[in-house]
Amino acid sequence: MQAMPNTTLKLVPNRPAISNVLIKASANVAFRVRLLTDPRGALAEMNLPREDAEILTGVQASTLKEYAHQVKMRLLVMQS
Repeated sequence: MQAMPNTTLKLVPNRPAISNVLIKASANVAFRVRLLTDPRGALAEMNLPREDAEILTGVQASTLKEYAHQVKMRLLVMQS
C-alpha cells in the first residue's frame, strides 16, 4: 500500500474537497486505482466543486505520489 506523505495533504488547506480525495485515495486501494486509471469515473460520485473536479480530472499519473504532486503544481499555478 502506498501511503501519502502528510506534507502533501497540508498543501491544500483551502481545498477540503481535494484533501478529502487525496485522503480517500491514500486509505482506499480500490479508489486509488480508479482515480489513477479513470479519474472522472472515480470522482463522479464525490459531488466535488466544479473547479476542484477540473483540477483532479486533468491529472494523469501512475502513482498517488505523482498524482498529488501534479495536483499541488496545478494549485500553485492557480495561485500565481
